[in-house]
Amino acid sequence: MRNIVLLCLDTVRKDFFDEYAPRLVDGADIVYDGCRAASSWSAPSHASMFTGQLPSEHGVHAYQRDFSVIDREDTFLGELPDYQALGASANVWAGSSFGFDRLFDSFSDVSPDQRFPEGIDVARFGQETEVTGLSRQVAFLRSALAHDYPLKSLANGAAVQLDRVFQRLPFPKPFDDGASLLERELGTQIESSSEPFFGFVNFMDAHGPVHHARGYDRSLHDAPLSWTARTVDLEGRIRAGDEETLGWYRDLYGTSIDYLDRRIIDFVDRIQAATDRETTVVVTADHGNDLALTDEQHWGHNGTRLTEALLHVPLVVLNAPGDHEERETELVSHLELPELLVGLANGECPDITGTEVRAERIGNSGSMEQLEAGEMLPED
Repeated sequence: MRNIVLLCLDTVRKDFFDEYAPRLVDGADIVYDGCRAASSWSAPSHASMFTGQLPSEHGVHAYQRDFSVIDREDTFLGELPDYQALGASANVWAGSSFGFDRLFDSFSDVSPDQRFPEGIDVARFGQETEVTGLSRQVAFLRSALAHDYPLKSLANGAAVQLDRVFQRLPFPKPFDDGASLLERELGTQIESSSEPFFGFVNFMDAHGPVHHARGYDRSLHDAPLSWTARTVDLEGRIRAGDEETLGWYRDLYGTSIDYLDRRIIDFVDRIQAATDRETTVVVTADHGNDLALTDEQHWGHNGTRLTEALLHVPLVVLNAPGDHEERETELVSHLELPELLVGLANGECPDITGTEVRAERIGNSGSMEQLEAGEMLPED
């Protein structure tokens, strides 16, 4: 039995992956050029990747957003009973807030507002605290000092404040959007686990709004350091035909994928070095991203549409069992991902190509504000 690691590059579309992630493409034993996701936003797509079912079948969608309807036995992990399941995610939809952690033996939630998972979640603290200004800062300091992990709580608060300062300055953010933390968290779990194991990570660095961050290759874009998508009305820029601003966004999006490519190819080597068994790594994305590159002029992925840009995602296999150097051009569905992962665990490379793919979108994922308020949007 081989260790299996599934790395999900959240919101990374296939064409940008091919352009900005050459290391992962070149290092792969198998590249599936025709892979399509089963949905176009995170919660149902992750459920489909783990169950091999459409949202209407597994039950995770806009009207039932958490994973309480799915047991571990309902996923491919049920076919790997001897495996420890390890996970780390920077995506709230694929995290403990929505019960995704139920599928794992060990799981870490990571966010820019909680760089040390054991410490206080700064964003949640802010939502639950009514006081403002200096009084809020004093309240946080008291809560941090009284916390089980005071130093890590204080570090979380300091990191958030530093990030906010850099958002107003013409300098890159001092931290990435979780990639380094996720690597640390999964690496720690691997070191303390027994083998064989299944490891999962969701990287959110390419998810918008994009901005400058330390470690990004500035030669890949010409967006001013003072520019961030956090304060830009992109739909308005589309209507105005502002291709310069939209181009900055697209280039920074690609730059974030380049950053992930460089980090992950090194991370794969570290995983291999830390394990006794052969470890196969599968890299994909839960969905892509509309970037107004067609006549439809769609942007983002929060609507109810299913476009090629949203569904066409990367799928590559590194250190596959046997002697492989393949580039599959036929269609592949995320619904076949469980079969692939179980086959790889057993030292096989099953043929998962087909002649058609299916995808569903039930309702609208909604904004983060509506998410935190517990609201669910009807299909529009």
